[in-house]
Amino acid sequence: MADWKQFLRPSSFRGVAFHVDAAGRAGGRRNHVFEFPKRDTPYTEDLGRRARKFPATAYLVGDDYAQRRDQLVAALEREGPGLLVHYTFGTHNVCVESYSVIERRDRGRFCEIEMQFAEAGQSPSIGLTLDTQAILKGAAQAATAAAVKAADEGLSV
Repeated sequence: MADWKQFLRPSSFRGVAFHVDAAGRAGGRRNHVFEFPKRDTPYTEDLGRRARKFPATAYLVGDDYAQRRDQLVAALEREGPGLLVHYTFGTHNVCVESYSVIERRDRGRFCEIEMQFAEAGQSPSIGLTLDTQAILKGAAQAATAAAVKAADEGLSV
């Protein structure tokens, strides 16, 4: 078996690198369970995949840790999705749900950052360009025009 370390990637968010103590990935299915009166058997409806979550415990160490901490915090606080390079799960377009920075008195030149990312996905409105109000208005105008024409020609509608 190949050395597992060769498959690890340097971790970063929006191009700001960090070291990883622990990281994971969580997911699952969204289900709604229906339970009915006088019936012992429920019905569970599958509503699709849950958004993937990527929790990570990162750290920065060295003489320049404070500068890199501030860069990472700025990247975490920037609006909108960003690119997460996960050291084992690859690259993902994610949004930041939360983060916290922990610095300890007895550990100089070091900070720990707890981060929670969620998969960004895409807006459900993308690709939905059907203007049903305009379509209905156009159909009503066409029907009115046809009725007027029929009346002008002495036909019964």
